[in-house]
Amino acid sequence: MYEITYEIHGDESGPVIETAELTEQTSLNYTPSMISTTSAATKVSVEITDVSAQSS
Repeated sequence: MYEITYEIHGDESGPVIETAELTEQTSLNYTPSMISTTSAATKVSVEITDVSAQSS
């Protein structure tokens, strides 16, 4: 299993940090995020900040 930490940029209150889990290289588990932007023209992006292997 791998834990993938990522930042969502574009939220009006700053970056949102989330973690997803990749198991057996086929199943990605994550919680959908809802963000608020200052306008419809705001560019939203995601940056992977860390990937770590977890013991089973």
